[in-house]
Amino acid sequence: MRNQQGFNLIELMVVVAIIGIISAIALPSYTKNVQKTARGEGMTEMLNIMRSQENYFANEFTYTTNLTDLNTTDPYITQSDRYSVKASACPGLALNLCVLLTGTAINGQVGDGNLTLDSRGNRTHNGTSGWTK
Repeated sequence: MRNQQGFNLIELMVVVAIIGIISAIALPSYTKNVQKTARGEGMTEMLNIMRSQENYFANEFTYTTNLTDLNTTDPYITQSDRYSVKASACPGLALNLCVLLTGTAINGQVGDGNLTLDSRGNRTHNGTSGWTK
């Protein structure tokens, strides 16, 4: 009987197949969790910008569409580079009555959809009312 040294091709192919199956199951779940985490960050940062908008409103009696007035960049890019946030007047209303923040999904977040928040508390995610968790 001779000593076996190393692996044969069949053993190696079985290991590669098992790794492929595990990856096919785990990768979509991982991607979904990364998007969910980035969505939570986007929601938090949009709420912070809205708080700044309310502070600006208390002093100026109007909201602003220029986020640099709030000491941030315009457009504001979240820390994870997943959302680009812009401000505009709410449709059909003057800027001194309502401001709308739109978080446009960018980079790896595009498949998850956009976020909106207005100064009246209305929120949407991917065109649906409310922010999904």
